[in-house]
Amino acid sequence: MTFIDSKIYYVRMRTHARFVYLHCIKHFTIRRFFIGILYFLVILLVSILNITTRLLDELLFPNYKDITIKQPVFIISNPRSGTTFLHRLLCLDEEKFVYNLLYHTTFPSITLYRIIQFFSAIDNKIGKPLHHLIDWINTKMFGGWDDIHATGFNKSEEDEGLHFISGISASVGLVTPFLKEFKELYIPDKLDDTTKKYIKAYYKSTIQRWMYALGSDKIFLSKTVMSSGRLEMLHELFPDVKIIFLIRNPYQAIPSFTSMFAEPWTALHPSIPENSEAYREWGELGISYYKYFNEQKQNFKQENFITVAYTDLVSHPKQTVLKIYDQLQLEITPEFLDKLEVATSTAKKYKSTHNYSLETYGFNKEHIYTELKFIFDEFGFEK
Repeated sequence: MTFIDSKIYYVRMRTHARFVYLHCIKHFTIRRFFIGILYFLVILLVSILNITTRLLDELLFPNYKDITIKQPVFIISNPRSGTTFLHRLLCLDEEKFVYNLLYHTTFPSITLYRIIQFFSAIDNKIGKPLHHLIDWINTKMFGGWDDIHATGFNKSEEDEGLHFISGISASVGLVTPFLKEFKELYIPDKLDDTTKKYIKAYYKSTIQRWMYALGSDKIFLSKTVMSSGRLEMLHELFPDVKIIFLIRNPYQAIPSFTSMFAEPWTALHPSIPENSEAYREWGELGISYYKYFNEQKQNFKQENFITVAYTDLVSHPKQTVLKIYDQLQLEITPEFLDKLEVATSTAKKYKSTHNYSLETYGFNKEHIYTELKFIFDEFGFEK
């Protein structure tokens, strides 16, 4: 959608129209029809709200455009490779970093943040009824992910919600079993130049708004797993970007990725069996991310790029974070060291109850190894 400046708003209508067509016409069932209509209404209403509030930003907070985004830090990986854990550890360094909460990514407007801050201040004085309501909504909407990826509107989160609403993310697969129909979204870097120009303008403007509202004097920190397919655009937008890439054995990451991202299907599309091509398409998306990372990693300066093994992060989280800071030349303060010590000593006691396996979804082990042999060879993963 380009009838307004893409710095204000951008939506790839082709994605949303295809979603509605697939559910309401091509693969029609009563359940899919209502899912398609609900999806369309949510995108429409959220977009109207965002356009309105972002236009108000232009009037009320025009100085956001003066913010320079210097050396942003992006944690990128195949999903389910420890990015959330690492992100929340780095978020403890509040003197240095500014980061998103989930609702920031869905409603990226300074005006809206100011409104929410106003009502939050009132809520704090009257017993926090709105906070309790948000906690209840989080439980209802995201409770099924507690053992996989604890999240909520008021928790630190990646910015994929922004790209989901814009229609440029394979995360559309969260609500449709027809992920294969959206293959061009696996690697957005391969979209046409005009679309990429709109995406970059919108994304840069959005990060400027986030920083204006949350801390313009700090470094922008983002955890964004599906930006494995946007590495080129990130580099073009921010030549000095710092990339932390987490790597995990594909035999573990791919079924875990599938388990998490297909979790909503158990409610939305319960008739689809786990051992099906629809579920395994998440594995193909994961394979494409590994391959594209391997293509792009050479384009980043050594001092701005670090690859971290998932096993190192889990086994030695504090030492891993210190290694990252050293490689990326980030200053470590005593305050952050204290917080890191407390957080990592607690983390060692946690053991996930999330269970998954290649067999659950019928993944072919040989296929994964053949496609990703270079990953197994480079990082010494067991074959």
